[in-house]
Amino acid sequence: MSDNDDDLAVYELNTRSVVGLVVSVVVGVAGLFALPALQEVFGLSFQQAFWPLLAVEFLAFVGVAVSVLRLHEERSFE
Repeated sequence: MSDNDDDLAVYELNTRSVVGLVVSVVVGVAGLFALPALQEVFGLSFQQAFWPLLAVEFLAFVGVAVSVLRLHEERSFE
């Protein structure tokens, strides 16, 4: 393999990662406003509503991180 093979590589935007990024951000932002709604609708205390919501926010964070890491994929003409 020569250096010319590296020049033929093209970085392409991974559509699945973009969709995952958007979904994760929407879930994360919705979680910011969900705590009072969970408390009022289901009659939960702060602790009962906070911990499951924290888990959802963490999963949204992981989704954003994974999506960003896989945002560009390398394509070659081979």
